[in-house]
Amino acid sequence: MENDGVRLELEVYPEDFEAFASFLPNEVLQDLHATVATHQAAFGSESESILVSRTDRSPLSFKFVTAENRERIDRASPLTGRTDPITGRIIPAPPEDPQVIYIEAFFGFDGARPETLIFRPPTPKEDKPATSIGFMVFDRAVPVTKFSYFDSDARLEIDWSDPWFTAFTNVNLNRSAQSGTTSFLYVAPREVRHEILIRLRELAPWIDMDLGTGSKLNPSQQETILDAALNAFKNRNPVIIAGEPVQPTSVRGAFLTLGETGVQVVKSSATLLTDTAFAGLILSYPISTLPAEATVTWDMFDQSIQHVPVTLTDVAGPFLDWATPEDPEVSWINHLKRYVDPEVTQVQATGVFFLPIWTVLAVAVALGAGVGALLSPLKSRRIGFVLLAAGSLVAGVAFRHEMQIPFQNPIAGPSREKMASETFSLLLANSYVAALEVSPEARRKALEPIVRNTALTDVAAELETNLAIRVPGGSRAQIAEVTDVAIVEGDIKITGAFEGVAKWIVDARAGHWGHDHRRRVEYRARVEFRPERGVWKLTGITVMEARAPDV
Repeated sequence: MENDGVRLELEVYPEDFEAFASFLPNEVLQDLHATVATHQAAFGSESESILVSRTDRSPLSFKFVTAENRERIDRASPLTGRTDPITGRIIPAPPEDPQVIYIEAFFGFDGARPETLIFRPPTPKEDKPATSIGFMVFDRAVPVTKFSYFDSDARLEIDWSDPWFTAFTNVNLNRSAQSGTTSFLYVAPREVRHEILIRLRELAPWIDMDLGTGSKLNPSQQETILDAALNAFKNRNPVIIAGEPVQPTSVRGAFLTLGETGVQVVKSSATLLTDTAFAGLILSYPISTLPAEATVTWDMFDQSIQHVPVTLTDVAGPFLDWATPEDPEVSWINHLKRYVDPEVTQVQATGVFFLPIWTVLAVAVALGAGVGALLSPLKSRRIGFVLLAAGSLVAGVAFRHEMQIPFQNPIAGPSREKMASETFSLLLANSYVAALEVSPEARRKALEPIVRNTALTDVAAELETNLAIRVPGGSRAQIAEVTDVAIVEGDIKITGAFEGVAKWIVDARAGHWGHDHRRRVEYRARVEFRPERGVWKLTGITVMEARAPDV
């Protein structure tokens, strides 16, 4: 839909070409498909092409624009070949042949813009669909429909003041996203997040701006609007966690745009169309453990915002609620009975024994003093040797944890290769638990049980950079699973220390603005760890390679 008419763009597979041949002038038809041209000249058209008419069935004026051979645009679903959970059918793949005939035509309003239009698909003389047509409708760039099949008359009600509200009377055709403002409350380990997705047209009154239909924003205007949105939401829609009002420790945001594939984060754009643009806000509230309850009270209601869907998400899944002027408070209640907050735990150094040097020396001194006491002819000297022996034994017990030299047990325990792999797996899993913390300072503190003090700064820096997995919007993804941990190079020394190369695969996920982002990354890194005071400690990790195998 454009201001002066309807632009129709078709990608027609050659075998379906005849159903749309009447769009084309004879000379163009002859160039594109001589067989169809000859057939149509001899017998006439067996079907009528797509028609666009007003409510009185008077057709809009038609103008042919262009037609040419092209390769189709790849719109294949990433779920192709899988079973649709709703219909139970296999999601189809596009034909292997990429060749299509591209046709563009224009239906003009001739100066009289209609409030309603009727679209009719091509039908043969038997009044049955001539061919299967997958279609989408956009009103001034705003998607009106989800991907649907066009096989019967469809009536479109047009809102010229705001294309967001243009819709088909058949609700099954309309896009899934109908609310211009939505709210999301995520309750995750270490963090509660309140996220908002709001159309710029609905945001404008709250930041004292006026954004009209069709207006475009340059980078400077975009920055001004996002800053104003962050400042506005920082103090709006109060959140209460475990009965206590809380303030966000961070507020960040991004622009998103609604297109044929849904809502997508805008990385950078020279211009942004207000009709399709959203502001996405993320407000973070750190927690130590999951609370009994978390509540958000929506306080931004006006003529445009009257019904705000709120999705409450925890480890058990999403739950839908609503905020209205009459009932603005939405609460998440902790019903998780078996949930245990993940914590970083020390990795016990099994298969390694520790030789306490001070204790050994103390025992040696005590034995020597004991022998001296037995052999000494003088009573006073014997008493001195006994006191020395007793004092040495007491010192040996007191300093038994000091200056311990580890040794890999060659008799008991797993093989060196298995020990190295299992040890690094546990250290790695704990490091990703530390990564759940919200701030860099908290993540560094959480690493202390599994990282040697002298290496803490370097390992924490690696966790912040090369080991962090980012998702659209800039957030860190949470690690869902670590698999295929293997030692590629290196071996445990007799002292228990390891230095070598390891590889592993990480599956990560993050939910933002109702979308579940997933990432799989293969890592290869040089790692170092050693036993210390009865536990394993990382002493170094440097990522050599990180790649997504499915890209």
